[in-house]
Amino acid sequence: MKMINLGTTNITEKTKSLMAEALESGIIGSGKYVDEFEKEFAKWLGVKHAVAVSSGTMADACALAAIRNLDGGVRNEIIVPALTFIAQINAVWYNHLKPVFVDVDKNFNIDVKKIEEKITDKTLAIMPTHLLGRPAHMKEIKALAQQHNLFVVEDACEALGSKYYGAEVGTIGDAGCFSFFVSHSITTGEGGIVVTCNDKIADLVRSFRNHGRKSDQLHEKFLFPHIGFSAKMNSMEAIIGLGVVAELSSHIEKRHDNGLVLNNLAKNSWLKEESHEYIVAHAFPIMVESHEKRQQLLLDLPQKYGIEARQIFYSIPTQSEAYAFLGEKLGSYPVAEDIGLRGLYVPCHQGLSLDEIKYIGETLSAITGS
Repeated sequence: MKMINLGTTNITEKTKSLMAEALESGIIGSGKYVDEFEKEFAKWLGVKHAVAVSSGTMADACALAAIRNLDGGVRNEIIVPALTFIAQINAVWYNHLKPVFVDVDKNFNIDVKKIEEKITDKTLAIMPTHLLGRPAHMKEIKALAQQHNLFVVEDACEALGSKYYGAEVGTIGDAGCFSFFVSHSITTGEGGIVVTCNDKIADLVRSFRNHGRKSDQLHEKFLFPHIGFSAKMNSMEAIIGLGVVAELSSHIEKRHDNGLVLNNLAKNSWLKEESHEYIVAHAFPIMVESHEKRQQLLLDLPQKYGIEARQIFYSIPTQSEAYAFLGEKLGSYPVAEDIGLRGLYVPCHQGLSLDEIKYIGETLSAITGS
């Protein structure tokens, strides 16, 4: 049985040509290909700066390090959704910052009605996640940030190409973070990028991705005013990305259309777009009636039907073993916890044929009743 996977790779002829060129010249670390990829990505997204890093996790970490530095280390709380991939919360801890969790709404994103009650004089930033490609409620988040003098860092790792009132997600806050992991719209194997129109944030991210180096000028390469990370993108990853950027718009459109087809096939449309949204799905989510059935489907979908599936993460503060030390009580984030128990997602990427999308939708309807 052929497996329908959650991710795909797109190795173009341009990538093959550039890879041969790089290998012939011995350029495999950082260098001109990374610079070119940053320029092309920034141009595609319509931002002033794009700073390539080694992963989406490091994109989050470097962006947070930059705003912490700009704030002078005075404030240390980051408001985050309880339901997210654990890497986002790890990035907060890497910076010795405190995650302040907020429950999510039925659309899987941070509940904007519950943010303000978590804001204190220690709050540095709101860090929404555009989970599974669905845009968070950025108008309300930006208004709260402006009212309380907070930064906004968008975790858009799963949402490249999604739009909110016509604006590309990741470009709405002070900085946006993307991932190029194998299940995302651009995949370079690993890799990520921070985008911003703020010169100071961009310069700091460049420093923090390279051990806190002052600059890449020869006389400053071994001056380290900051404690940074080893988070540089290499040329091999950048070349794979360069080969995809020219085709990115078509990949984005295909992912979006695949989501629409799955919505039409499902009896319950879990990723139905609102009028202000353009959703480029990382994957297609569903909710089943019980935790037990969800667990069984995570086994049956790949083994019996050849469809790869994953659970929709869980409530980090109350369902994650890694963060049990926080001492938060189960029941504190009921929506996130429920999704963590009953939610799963299946493939929706640009590499799928229409027949495969139809098969996924019809299979879901038949075995889940949704």
